[in-house]
Amino acid sequence: MKYSIIPAAALVMLSGCASVMTSDMQTIQVTTNTGKVVEVTADGNQSSTPGAVQVLRDGQDKVIRTTAAGCASETPVKKSVTPAFFGNIVIGGLLGSTTDSSTGKMWDYEENVEIQCDN
Repeated sequence: MKYSIIPAAALVMLSGCASVMTSDMQTIQVTTNTGKVVEVTADGNQSSTPGAVQVLRDGQDKVIRTTAAGCASETPVKKSVTPAFFGNIVIGGLLGSTTDSSTGKMWDYEENVEIQCDN
């Protein structure tokens, strides 16, 4: 009997609402394919490569921008559903998953983005 409680307890502890389990901001590591140092912006935040830029986890499409000559001016950032969202469907049902969807916190953005530059 006590062994059947362990998996249930683990499920409850490992899953939860993505709106609670994830931060408002996410850090994205940005590099160039040539190692060139360029200034980049995303969500109004600036950085240089190699480096990191922070974006708001809001579900909106994100783009890393640069004005460096010979580099792509815009590089889209891929997004995927965060694993915490699926735990919330199991535990929180429709209410919890709707909250995650409306806040945008059901999304994770790509952790590493490479800007393509000419050699």
